[in-house]
Amino acid sequence: MKVGKITALILAIAMCVGLVTGCGSREEVSTTDVNNSKNKAVQKDTAEESTTTEEALSGKIVVASNRTDIEDTLVAYAQEFMDLHPGTTVEFETIKEYDDVIGNRVAVGEAPDIFYAPDTINQSTYAKYFLPLDDLPFTADDILFYEKGRGTDGNLYVLPLTVSYCGIIYNKKAFAQAGVTEIPMTVEKFYAACDTLQEAGITPMGTAFKDIWPMFAWCGWEEVTLTAGDERGETKYIEQDVIYDDVMINSISIIRELYKKGQLEEDIMSANWEQLKLDLAQGKVAMHYSENWLPSQIVELGANEEDIGMFPFPGAVNIKAGAGKQWGISKDTKSPELAKAFLTYMLDNPFTETEVPSNVNITIDNPFVKELLDYGVEPIFPSAGGATFSNIKNEIELDGQQILLVYVMEADDKKAQALLDEWNKKWAVARAGYAE
Repeated sequence: MKVGKITALILAIAMCVGLVTGCGSREEVSTTDVNNSKNKAVQKDTAEESTTTEEALSGKIVVASNRTDIEDTLVAYAQEFMDLHPGTTVEFETIKEYDDVIGNRVAVGEAPDIFYAPDTINQSTYAKYFLPLDDLPFTADDILFYEKGRGTDGNLYVLPLTVSYCGIIYNKKAFAQAGVTEIPMTVEKFYAACDTLQEAGITPMGTAFKDIWPMFAWCGWEEVTLTAGDERGETKYIEQDVIYDDVMINSISIIRELYKKGQLEEDIMSANWEQLKLDLAQGKVAMHYSENWLPSQIVELGANEEDIGMFPFPGAVNIKAGAGKQWGISKDTKSPELAKAFLTYMLDNPFTETEVPSNVNITIDNPFVKELLDYGVEPIFPSAGGATFSNIKNEIELDGQQILLVYVMEADDKKAQALLDEWNKKWAVARAGYAE
């Protein structure tokens, strides 16, 4: 990927958000509204022209998503496409336990027509489950992380709809109430801010540990490595026998220290995702480490947009910027042309106005990303990696989030370290089988 293209995307986000002077009323027209209207107008014109030169689209497809929080939005989104293409049927199926459900369905040959790849599918197995997408009207100049969607056979199978930025999401009113006046840009200042919040009766950091997946940013090898400024991401670990190195231990030790000090949820094993979002909206919990899609969900639960913000992980060398979910078309779809047309539509039209699209031809407002980037910590985009990392990980059944849970709750420091040592040994043995 060209560096100029990345810089252009970041500047576009910052410039677009900088033009917005306030939340405004519903009657005001934002830059996003204008751009989205133009996008839809182009789609409509293209659809009308295609009906005169090509055979009209027909058939039915089912699109799987984990976005149970925007079911009505997705129904309306599908309807807009169907209005452009009479005679087509597009249905969204929203799934809460997405990875488990879709993983099982794909394994038995019952995949939906369009779905994003669960963790069990990687570059070495894309061809087994997805149709090639090389004939879609996009190139690497249009879509960030385009090359990451290629299988080991060289064909393109999946593409991300969005780009995500990792940062600490925080409630500004909670900070003000506790007397935290400075954004903690170092680990030391972060600990001090957590102490101040705790003294004010506010839970410093939320985890949703019961659901465990919300902790991905603390223990994902790509997220943690990029925060440390290593653009190799997960591919770094293919080159070494230690999967829990100093970089990873530094990250998970921070959340462990907060647990030991009582600065996470009071009953960590019952702390769930929906309650965490509500507590963040109400200022009962001050912070959570995640990606730029979360703040808008907190606002939807009643928080004022200006009261929610993002700042870089304390002490981070870089902000992790990565591809969103990798979307593809099932090789067993009975309506491949319709599926390709709808996936193209998805890449040209974000689901919501708050998403940061992977399509660099689209400009969109996101005040949270604007704030995150304004702190001067540069984003880093990982290079595309191979399938070796996930193959080794799957072979030894390495579940970083579950290991994090055990590590955080282990009271004995020696036993906590022994847990990591055990997984390092497993990684080294399995990795030897993939050595060239």
